[in-house]
Amino acid sequence: MAANFRKNGVRFSDAEGVLYDPLALTREDDASEGEARPERSGDNMKKQYDFSQATRGAVIAPHGKTRITIYLDDDVLQEFRERGDAAGRGYQTLINDALREHLGKSRQPVDSRTLRRILREELRRTGS
Repeated sequence: MAANFRKNGVRFSDAEGVLYDPLALTREDDASEGEARPERSGDNMKKQYDFSQATRGAVIAPHGKTRITIYLDDDVLQEFRERGDAAGRGYQTLINDALREHLGKSRQPVDSRTLRRILREELRRTGS
C-alpha cells in the first residue's frame, strides 16, 4: 500500500471505491502488467439523468458501521496513514481499533505484553 502511494500519489484506501462501482469499465493499460483495471470513462454516461425519485445515501447500507465526518489534527491523520501503509491495513481501520482499545471494547482479550505497552505509554504521557 505504501508503494502505491509512492508510485501514484494515492492511498489504496482512498481509491478503492472505484473497485466497487458496478458501472466502471475495465481495460488493460500500459502500466497494468496484464491486470484489468477499473477505468472511469464518459463513454457510458448519459447526457442527463432523472433523479426526481432518487434518495440520498448508499444503495446498500453497511451493517454495524456508520459513516461520519470528523476533524482530526493533520499530524494525527498523517501518523495513522503512515502506520496503515506500513502495516498493510487501512488507516480508518487503525483509527477504529485505537478508539475501540481506548474504550476498552477490544474484541480480543488484552495479553500481558499489550498491557505492559499501554502502561508504559500512559506512564510516559503522565510523566510518571
